[in-house]
Amino acid sequence: MGHCIQIFIGEINILENIASNWDAANMIPLKQQFAMIFLTNQFFDDIEEMANTKDTLNDYRFLLLTSAIWEQILQPYSKNGMLAYLETDYFGGVGTQAGVLFENGERIEGPSDKEGIINQILRKMGVCIEPGKDEFDSVGLGNYRHMPLE
Repeated sequence: MGHCIQIFIGEINILENIASNWDAANMIPLKQQFAMIFLTNQFFDDIEEMANTKDTLNDYRFLLLTSAIWEQILQPYSKNGMLAYLETDYFGGVGTQAGVLFENGERIEGPSDKEGIINQILRKMGVCIEPGKDEFDSVGLGNYRHMPLE
């Protein structure tokens, strides 16, 4: 089975703030007082349009992480807590994952595509593991395997 998502994840209050300021940002509550927002095509386009800047990030490890996402979402909305951007692309147990974590407007982890980076970021964010699960499944991300159709 596959898993291919691009999301922002953080505590509910941070994601509520993003959702209240961006029409295309739809918050989904997760376990342990966390929430996520899919980086849909519309949300991505809105961010890029608002930034109106050239992408200087050019990070090959990510499909959609751009300078605009860094400057319009990660830096400003992490001033009140930790906010991460995560990507997965797996099929049949083979694939990639990548993530970056911000707090207080500053990058504190990543960007990285090293094995286990998503669980490492979630652990730093305070996700507690449930018996027999890792951080990814403990917070409920395993229930969201694909991006929503717009």
